[in-house]
Amino acid sequence: MQIGIIGMKFTGKTTLFNAITGAQQPTGQGGVEAHRAVGKIPDPRLDVLTEMFKPKRTVHATVEWVDIPGFAGGAGPDGGREATRFLELGRKVDALAQVVRCFDGGYGEPAPLDELESMALELILTDLQVVENRLEKLAKDKARMGKVANPLEPPCFERLKDQLEDNRPLRELDLNPDETKLVSGFAFLTLKPLMVILNHPEGEEPGEDVRQAAADMASEVVSLCANVEEELAQLDPAEAGEFLADLGIEEPALALMIRAAYGALDQQSFFTVGPDECRAWTVGKHASAPEAAGAIHSDLQRGFIRAEVTAYDDLVAAGSLAAAKAANKVRLEGKAYAVQDGDIIEIRFSV
Repeated sequence: MQIGIIGMKFTGKTTLFNAITGAQQPTGQGGVEAHRAVGKIPDPRLDVLTEMFKPKRTVHATVEWVDIPGFAGGAGPDGGREATRFLELGRKVDALAQVVRCFDGGYGEPAPLDELESMALELILTDLQVVENRLEKLAKDKARMGKVANPLEPPCFERLKDQLEDNRPLRELDLNPDETKLVSGFAFLTLKPLMVILNHPEGEEPGEDVRQAAADMASEVVSLCANVEEELAQLDPAEAGEFLADLGIEEPALALMIRAAYGALDQQSFFTVGPDECRAWTVGKHASAPEAAGAIHSDLQRGFIRAEVTAYDDLVAAGSLAAAKAANKVRLEGKAYAVQDGDIIEIRFSV
């Protein structure tokens, strides 16, 4: 799972990136290079399972954060849009997290509503260019050969063009399965799940108008102070806990961002346990048992027979897997089973 952190220049993107990854990238310089870091996804349930099974190793699920360089918007020196070369990086990630400046910090009066509008426009214009290029190619194909390879493609891309020209993101367009398949290879930015991160000064929450505007355009909204979160990330867990309590912060930024990312991408976790390894895995909500098996290894999905499933709460209440089996809390599920968040799964397979 890759999350691209985007935003205008000097919004605190890299400060937030440092806070949630433990990196130490220089901030406030408006760089042009992307920063990348893979971080563990904290999950207290995995800690409980580790204590229960005492495995040789514990493996957390991971997420890759990509700090995509910010931009000022408008036309670049080459006459093109400055955003284009930066947002191309966004095509390679699974979701976008836009950081919005709600603080002064020496950069002038914040304008979060303008930032939200400007970024939305940049994303739309970038996608519109791709759509127009595709329609132009389809027109040339038809002129040369008298037809296009897929007759469904021109009307589909005309729909995309109309949507974008109305200044509306593609994620708001109701695409049928055929259209979804047609556009899947283009990695449109406005089709990607979007989170908005409102970066505010310590002790000052963003106004309701900003919150509402963010909620209107994003699937998830997180409000935090990146400077405070970066300080927290540099403390040991005990000190960080005291600092959080003193500031009245319930959760650190990493937990907030992970939950928002899971919500935006409709993701959930399941676990495999045993004396050798306790491990968290990430799959989409409503994923089938064979799809969960495939997340572990393709051979398990190919040779799937049954899944032995225990709900996390049932296992913890029983105290052990043997006790859960004795209490009839372990069940066998087939190919149609939809995995639930927190399931403990053992795959039976044959290849």
